[in-house]
Amino acid sequence: MIRLRYALGAAVIAIVLVSAIPVVAADSAAVPIERHCVHTVVDELDDGQFVTTEECFGSFAAAATYASGGEVTVPAGTTPQEYIANGGAAAASSTLGIHYDYYNGGGSSITVVGSSCSGGYWNTPTWFDNRTSSSYAGCYRLRHFNYPNLGGSSYTTYGSGQTHNLVAFNNKTESVQYLP
Repeated sequence: MIRLRYALGAAVIAIVLVSAIPVVAADSAAVPIERHCVHTVVDELDDGQFVTTEECFGSFAAAATYASGGEVTVPAGTTPQEYIANGGAAAASSTLGIHYDYYNGGGSSITVVGSSCSGGYWNTPTWFDNRTSSSYAGCYRLRHFNYPNLGGSSYTTYGSGQTHNLVAFNNKTESVQYLP
């Protein structure tokens, strides 16, 4: 009787342990789907907050072509790094900043398009809260804030025309201010 209890107990434990092992799907090595959006400034509130529209695309090339308003034609398959290295973002005069999910301009992105680097700011959409790891600066200074509406601590990058990794502020951005 005691041996039967031990045998049943061991069988139950084995079943529980086996069922706790995650099942890996055959396509688990699939590349994550990237999202590339363009936020176009259509108005600015009294406190400087940008009111934007959002258009999203399945590729960075499509988003960059749209963001430039036709100033720059971006070939399909162009990476963010190639776009910036070839001067595409600089040629698109209305780009205030491009914010990326990964370091060095990789992963999903949001391009903010407007007409002024005068201190206005933009709040990230909820799907991109605390995901910014690097930013391309169309304005000389980009000040990244930990909370919406310029709240919390901040981290400032300097130098337009460059992509900056937010090492000390990685995944901590919910609003960005665009400054001369």
